[in-house]
Amino acid sequence: MSNFIEIFRSHAGPPVNIEGIISALGIQLDKKANLDSEISGQIERLDDGKFKISVNKNDHYYRQRFTMAHELGHFLIHAHLLSDGVDDNRAYRSTPEGQFYNRNIDAPQETEANRFAASILMPANFVKKHWENDISKIAKLFQVSKQAMEIRLKGLGLLS
Repeated sequence: MSNFIEIFRSHAGPPVNIEGIISALGIQLDKKANLDSEISGQIERLDDGKFKISVNKNDHYYRQRFTMAHELGHFLIHAHLLSDGVDDNRAYRSTPEGQFYNRNIDAPQETEANRFAASILMPANFVKKHWENDISKIAKLFQVSKQAMEIRLKGLGLLS
């Protein structure tokens, strides 16, 4: 884990360079994936044992960033459950519509991956440092959606 901490520190922001973190961990990234319109992203185990994260090419870049971080959360927290992979729908749930419907990944694991994504893209200390009562401004700074930032601010007790 110390290796991950070093990688994170070298890619800290804001905005956090999530693509750099993924690359530094040796994970392939496809930001132009032709995924079903209901699928935001997926992580798959490749034939050589490495992993690849794919995000829906039609999604806004800020959503792609959250999806990348969410799939990275699966890689770091749930590698033992991934099997061939997992894909996530718009609500970040594994679904039969995707290529990698994974029954091992359920609501608790998806919640963990969402929390991981929020904490890596919007680190508490950085958010607190830059918070000036303007959700749009701070969301843009961190390159996340206003909705994601609002949830994070509430979770940190900075917004009621």
